[in-house]
Formats: sequence, C-alpha cells, structure tokens
Amino acid sequence: MVHLKQVNVLWVVHFHQPVGVFPETYKKFTQKATLPFLFSVKNHPQIKLSLHFSGNYLLYLQKESKEVVDLLRKMVEQGQIELLGGGFYEPILCFLSHDDSLLQLKKLHRFLSDNFGFSPKGAWLAESVWEPYFVELLAQSGYQYTLLEDSLFENAGLAPAEIRHPFLAQFNRHSIYVFGYHSLFSKEIPFKEIKDIHSSFVQISHREGTQLVCIAQSGELYGFWPDTREQVYHRHRLEDWLRYLDENSSWIQTRFPSEFIDGYWPIVSLPSGGRKDLQPFCLPHRAALDFVSAQNDLKLRFDADRFLKYFKGGNWLAFLSKYPEANYIHKRMLQVSEKIRSLPGNLREDIYDSLLASQGHTVYWHAYKDGLFGNYIRDSAFYHILSTEKKIMEKSAQLFPPIEQEDFDADKHPEVFLRSPLCSLCIKPLYGGSITEWNFLPTAYNLTNTLRRHPSYFPEPIPPEMYVEDWHQRTAFLDHFVPLSTSPYDFVGGSFVEYGDFVNQPYEIIHVGEIEKGHSVVLERKGGLYFTNNRFSFTTRKEYLLTPGDELHVHYTITNEDNIPIELLFCCEINYSILSVDSSDRYILINGKKLNPGMIFEEQKVREWTIVDKTRQLEWEWYIADGPLDIYHFPLYTVSYERGLFGKDYQGSTFEILKPFHLYPKERMELKIISKFVNS
Repeated sequence: MVHLKQVNVLWVVHFHQPVGVFPETYKKFTQKATLPFLFSVKNHPQIKLSLHFSGNYLLYLQKESKEVVDLLRKMVEQGQIELLGGGFYEPILCFLSHDDSLLQLKKLHRFLSDNFGFSPKGAWLAESVWEPYFVELLAQSGYQYTLLEDSLFENAGLAPAEIRHPFLAQFNRHSIYVFGYHSLFSKEIPFKEIKDIHSSFVQISHREGTQLVCIAQSGELYGFWPDTREQVYHRHRLEDWLRYLDENSSWIQTRFPSEFIDGYWPIVSLPSGGRKDLQPFCLPHRAALDFVSAQNDLKLRFDADRFLKYFKGGNWLAFLSKYPEANYIHKRMLQVSEKIRSLPGNLREDIYDSLLASQGHTVYWHAYKDGLFGNYIRDSAFYHILSTEKKIMEKSAQLFPPIEQEDFDADKHPEVFLRSPLCSLCIKPLYGGSITEWNFLPTAYNLTNTLRRHPSYFPEPIPPEMYVEDWHQRTAFLDHFVPLSTSPYDFVGGSFVEYGDFVNQPYEIIHVGEIEKGHSVVLERKGGLYFTNNRFSFTTRKEYLLTPGDELHVHYTITNEDNIPIELLFCCEINYSILSVDSSDRYILINGKKLNPGMIFEEQKVREWTIVDKTRQLEWEWYIADGPLDIYHFPLYTVSYERGLFGKDYQGSTFEILKPFHLYPKERMELKIISKFVNS
C-alpha cells in the first residue's frame, strides 16, 4: 500500500454582492447559493473551512435572513468555520486614502467581533489586488494574514511547487503572512471528476516538506448561476467533494490558515498585481487586444510556462485612466472624504458610513459585464456620495457654497460647482464646457449618470448590430456642428459627421460669480469648423445661470468669426439617465405624448417637455425660450457578455436640440434653454 503524506487543504469561500444591486439579487444569492452551501457543509462537521462575507451582505442577512446569521454563528462556535475580515464594503484599498482604508478594515473586524464573538485574523482582498503597502494597512487594522492568487507569487519568481506554505510579507516595520491560493484548483473544484481531483492530491502528497493547498472561491459558484447550480446540487458535485474530504481525512486535512501563522516562514516581496484573468482589462483597448493576442501566441510554445508567469497586464489603478466615468466617481468620493475630515472629530462618526458604502470596488472597474457598466451600481455610488454631502452640509453648510471653483479631480484645471436648494451641478470647462454631474438633491439622484459606449474586448466576435463606439463622453450641453441632413440614426450609430472642435475640447472661463438673477458661469471657446480642407473660425459662448428658484438657464451665443457665410445644423446634446427603460414610472411627456426613454424618436416644433421618474419623486421640466425647435431622442446601450451570451445594458438617453443656421460673416445666433427640477 502506498503511503500518502499529509496534505493540508485551506478552503476559503467568499460571499458578496455589490452595494446597489437589487433586493431580489440579494435574495436569489442567499437562497440559491449561500444557504444551500452552508447546509451542505454543516452536514460534514469534520470539514473545516474559512468564509468571508462582505459587510454590506452581512447587513442584508441580519435584516432579511436571520437563518443564515444564526447558522453561521453556530458553525463558528462549533469550530467548523473561521471568518475572514477585510474592507467592510469590499473596497480595493489602492482606490482609497490611507485613513479610509483603515476605517473599512477595522469596521468589518469590529462587526465580526461584536456580532459573532469572533476576532478575525485573516483579511480577504477583493479580486486579489495587491500593493506592497497593504501590509501596513492590514497590520494596523489587526489582521495577521491574507490570501492572494498564486500568479502574484510566480511574478515574484517562485515556482508553483514552492507555493506550498505561507510567506512573510513586510513593509517598513510591519509584516503579515500571505498565502498563495491555487488558481486552477479554485476553478476546478468541485466541478472536476473526483478521480482527477484525487490524482492531483496524490501527486502533491509525494512532494517534500509541508504541503498546503489553498483554494479560494466565490460563493456564486455554489448555485447562483443555473449551470453551476445544476452541477453543484443536482449532479451532487459539492456533496461528492465533501464526501471525498471526509473519506480521505487520514491524509487530507482541512485546516484554517490561522493554524499556520505561528511558524517560521520565508520572506517574500510580492509585486503589485491582481487576478491574472482580469489583467488585460486594466489596459487601454488596443493594448488589451495586443496583450491577449501575444498571450495566446505564447501559450502555443512548448516552453510557454517559462514566459507566462512573468507576463503581466496593467496596474489596477489604470481603470481610472481608461474610464473617465470611474475616475469621476472616484475623485468625487475622495473629495467628500476630505470634506468629512475638515469637520471636528466629534461630528464625523455618524457621517462616514454613508461614504464608505460608495467605496465598494465594483463601480471602479469593468470586465465583461456590470461593474462600472451597471448603471444601478453607479447610481448607488452617487447616492451615497450625495447623501454624505447632505449630512456634512447639515453640520457645516459653509463647506458647500452656492458657487465654487475647485480642481477636485486633480487634472490641473478647475471645475465649477453650482448649488441651490433642490439642485447641484458640476461644470467641466476642460471637457466642452459641459455639465458632468446634475443632481436632484431631495432623493440624491444624479441625472447625468451616463456612460460612453466604450470600445470593449470580448472572448468571441460581437454581433455587429449590437456594437457601437462613442468618441466622446456622454455629458450634458455638448456642442455639435453637423450637416443639415444628419438624422437621429446617424447619432444612434455614431456615424454622424462632426465639423466642429467644441464637443470634447476646453472652454475658457470668462466669468464665475454672483449676479442679480443668481450664480453665473460664462464659458467661451474660440474654435473652428473644418470642411472643404479649410478651417473656419467660430466662437461659442455659453452662460450657465442657476437661480435661487432652482432654474438652470443656459444661454448660447454662437458667432461666425470668418469671412464667408456658413450654413449647418447646431445640435445641443443633453445626455441623461433615469436608469430604466422598462418602468411605467419613468417616462417623457412631450407634445402631448407619453414616451419611453428607450425610444428613438424625432419630434418637431417642440417648446417644452418633462422627464418624469416617480420612483425618485422627480419631474424635470425643460423649456426652449427660442422655440419651438425640432429634437432627436435615442437611448444608449453598451454590450455585455456573460457565460457565453451577449446582452445589452442601458446607459442613458440623449436629446439633441436642433437649431439650423445660416450665419453671414460676424453674424451671431442665440439659443436659450431653461431647465428645472420639481419635487413631486
């Protein structure tokens, strides 16, 4: 009989849903994955495993599923489960300030101690994202170990067979233990045939020295998806795996990572990184395509493993430069965090939690589906940011003056904030002098929560009829100069001809301040129109005026500065989002009709319309003072990909206000638009 040496299995499962998902998603996740998994494991009391629950999911469970909480508490008390901590709202720590990182880490540590009588020693790090300075954050928060994908250890020069025990990671005079989890086993178990799993463990058993096999998985694998639910429960893959562990407990022992942190383990210096399968998505689109192509070429080599372990994609922070919308939310979050810290210490405590909820990692990146591209995820982040601002304002109103210039996004150019009782907005002179954020304050609702149709990489060809790319961001009051024949479908397909250089180019700040009617921002661009191989000088000036009565007046003055007459179509583009095209409570009232925000339409001789969202108590009134004018309207969809299927995700809708013109040299035209929020 072959003697099999002991193999220690450290099995970790992570249960999380992002802040902002629908209640039915939490419910489905709990009923289809969390509960069945816990009940299955409970029936095998000799099997130990470590579980991580994000703080926001635990809050949901406390309120809606006491059964899970009670079961967890009992399994912890019986010594079957070790709970892991981490950031409460599942942040990626490199997106946060040092102080906010500590708040997140300590909050979950304290929550587990208070509610489960368990002081966690280990911390879960979202998407295995790692920066060397995380050692200091984790140690200062009371954690002694974390788990990271094995690829980071291979990047540091370790062979797979060497990742068989914990290592000591240091930063300055702080240190923690790091375990490398087996990425292949984490994907294959429990779906692989038991005989093949057994063969792998037998091979590991024959190696020299202590053998730890760390498996780290998402709880979604255990029943959230129909195909995995079929395998895990109906085909009994999970039960087969549990029974295998029980039957081979003489040489395969399930252990907690904390059982191995008192030994003497070698020091490792891990590079920055994250999950290997997500690294291409950090890169700009063309670079991502090149990366995947080069990686696939390498895989064809007989000695591919020599190279692939050093083959890395972009840094996780690159998502912020790749997606301006993510960067915008990120910088707004940091801006509000700094405002909290400007308050006296005794006023901060009850404010922070709302902001921490905006720091969950999901909204700051994207792969195939959701993440930043989930409009409800972005809406949740803005909701918590705006709710935090409201709480700060109640304690220190002077931090939010009615008009303010601040380079909040650190691009070396100031933005301008305008505020009234019902409304706040951010104007970005650097980007077409457009409005990048327009909030209805009573329900903390950003109506410009839109997303450009970004170029995207998918593992298989995209149906061409689904895919459109935008060349500019989807903000409000963008200034197009296009041919008179341009149709709404030219805008929908992104095939329109742009003659001007105004849409995404900088405007000069002419005036910022208070005037008799309210607070005013005047911007101007001396730009050009380009056709017939010539440049024709045009100037666009626009004034934003926010009145004490919550009306926004936008006054355009467009001047032909050249010496020949020009005849074109000026389109004032307004992008907005009311989150859904499937709700009877969200619609547009225009020319006596009730229209869906997901419709493509052209309306003639329009003077006024109203956008309604009853779910957020909003009526958004629009009026063209120079009307009536024709308008176009169309929805914006991006493409998503999940489990072999393509889908469409609604990102907002667009109004194009059309004003044809024929301007002689030095002649000018004007356009006046008024908008107002009404709290219904």
